[in-house]
Amino acid sequence: MMEPMSPRLTHFAINTDDVEATQAFYGSVFGWQFRDYGPPGFIQILDEAGEAPMGAIQQRRQLLDDAPTRGLECTFGVENVEAVRERILEAGGRILMEKFTISKVGHLLAFEDPGGNPALAMEYDDSAE
Repeated sequence: MMEPMSPRLTHFAINTDDVEATQAFYGSVFGWQFRDYGPPGFIQILDEAGEAPMGAIQQRRQLLDDAPTRGLECTFGVENVEAVRERILEAGGRILMEKFTISKVGHLLAFEDPGGNPALAMEYDDSAE
């Protein structure tokens, strides 16, 4: 029996080779505000009030073996990342990055759907270490 889920899109990232230029572009186009956060090359995009994070601009990474990540990278908030991992595999998906803990944020894994699209699942846990 599957446990109930209520996954929702909780984060998006814009991958880029030039974080500074991409930040300037979106700041000019949409008036977005930003703050440095986490590792170098990772900038949070803030909500209209300039307070809550709604996404990120990040140094391009390569989740798929044969191609750099382009476009928006979406993260879905889930209640149990291990259970989601099993469902991904059972449904024909592939794990691209095993569960990784981000201190004070939660547990993240990357996967590829059967159409070749990379995505992420995050079990949020502000006590994660």
